[in-house]
Amino acid sequence: MRKRTIALIAILTALLAACTETTGYNTTLVQADSLMASHPDSALRMLQGIPAESLKTKADRAYHALLLTQARDKNYIVQTDDSLIRIAVRYYDSMRDNRMQARVYYLWGSVCRDKNRQTEAIEKYIRATDLAQKAGDEVLLGRIYANAGYIYYLQKFYAKADSIYRQAEQISIRLKDTSLQISSLAMQGNIQLYQKKYQQAEKKLLQAESLLKEVRQDAIKANVFSALGALYVRTGESTKALRYAKQNFKLQKDTLHCYRTFLELGDAYYQAGQYDSATIYIRKSLASSSYSTKEAAYMRLADIARAQGDISRSLNMEQLYSTYKDSANLSQQRTGIIETEQTIEMLHQQTLYESYLKEYRYYILCSILIGIGSIYLLRKRYLKKFHQQRQKALLKEKELRRQYLSVKEETKQKEEQIAALQQKIIQQYIDEVQKEQMQKELEKLNKQHIVLLKKVLEYSDVYNKMKKIISDCKEHGISKVTLTDDEWIRFMAEIEKTDILSKLAVEYKFSKNETRYCYLLFTDFSIKERMQILKIAHATLYRTEQRICKKMNVPYQANELQKLLKSIINSTLTDV
Repeated sequence: MRKRTIALIAILTALLAACTETTGYNTTLVQADSLMASHPDSALRMLQGIPAESLKTKADRAYHALLLTQARDKNYIVQTDDSLIRIAVRYYDSMRDNRMQARVYYLWGSVCRDKNRQTEAIEKYIRATDLAQKAGDEVLLGRIYANAGYIYYLQKFYAKADSIYRQAEQISIRLKDTSLQISSLAMQGNIQLYQKKYQQAEKKLLQAESLLKEVRQDAIKANVFSALGALYVRTGESTKALRYAKQNFKLQKDTLHCYRTFLELGDAYYQAGQYDSATIYIRKSLASSSYSTKEAAYMRLADIARAQGDISRSLNMEQLYSTYKDSANLSQQRTGIIETEQTIEMLHQQTLYESYLKEYRYYILCSILIGIGSIYLLRKRYLKKFHQQRQKALLKEKELRRQYLSVKEETKQKEEQIAALQQKIIQQYIDEVQKEQMQKELEKLNKQHIVLLKKVLEYSDVYNKMKKIISDCKEHGISKVTLTDDEWIRFMAEIEKTDILSKLAVEYKFSKNETRYCYLLFTDFSIKERMQILKIAHATLYRTEQRICKKMNVPYQANELQKLLKSIINSTLTDV
């Protein structure tokens, strides 16, 4: 027995192992992932040092591709080849792991961004957003919003970008992520700036600046100072513009290739009227590969030349400015982004429709199965309950019949005793004392007889049927139960044994309903209950009483008919 138990446990363990897929990643990869947020440079060195032959499983190779792409992105290394991240995308798509899929699509979007394929980047970011929301990963969702918002900002979709950065700000507050909050506020400030909403822009940027003491990243601080410098250039506050531009420049790691910073510093010097310094820094920015940077640089050089009175050089700079402006406009990918969003929305709606349709069919099928099951169970329960109730009713009916016959027999005996006693009283040879004693005994027997008659009535099928009619009327206002003629005859026989009422009915020619009403007067039923048993209205009941009194040649008095009939019966019995 013990061997069988051990064998069974072994088989179950094997089945569970076969049915449950677990992913045990390379420990070095897991360690590198844990360093990614705080020390991305260390994570990058660790990942680059992992030999390819040590990545023996598809899971490890996919995880390595994901982490290496992420480490390069965090170390600001421009990636123009997406073959590495595609390895991770293929694997995690096959695994259908929402959290990991969200990470790879986000990184794939970042690679597309570095390749200046902004349309593809937005497509990947939208996909990553859906997956991150399903996985409930707000940390990743905040990063996706920050990157997607920047692309919308560059493509001048300011309303869209502002909406995304506001969502990122809300996430940063929930997560208490100061870095993300500062970046979100700074970008909202930049968007307001380019829409010439200077007061709103300053409010957002100063709010971002007040949080800088809580972060150490120079890049984040530089972005805030850059935006404040640009704001004060626009508003003509040259002192502030120059101060923030210099602070931005000091925070640059690479002071030889920070072309956008050169342009912003040159702008600040121009605003301060220091044209020579402005010209030096602006010319340094011309080495940038960005059309928009060159466009702004030549525009500012044209302004400086005009301010210095060199019209020829100013015209030459304006011509170059127009050339790079056209190139910058051509490099915009607004149309592609709009089309991509429309396509994704259409696919999303189609997927949603198919999902709803599938879910709808599933619910219908479940509802049908549940309905069938419920009907079966209810029917089974009803039949069981019906059978039990029927058995109880049969037993009760049997017991009532037994009690009815017993009481009826006892009543018959009492009637015989009463008749014998009445006969003795009639005899003349007994003295007055004996007659008085017998009269008392007769009264006692009559009382017992009345009690027994009531018991007979309670055990009567007809009487119980009458109570059923009353109960139905009380619950539902009406009853479908009706007494047959035979049942009425049985009822009248059980109510009165002397036939006095039946003789009165014949003598005064009472109708069928009038006779039945007279017999009901000798029960404990109320006026309302009598109406329910006879199925007549209140007015009909009183008219019935009036007809009975008229036929008997007695004046009608409300509720006095019962007393009248009882007095007639009692006087008849006394005469007898």
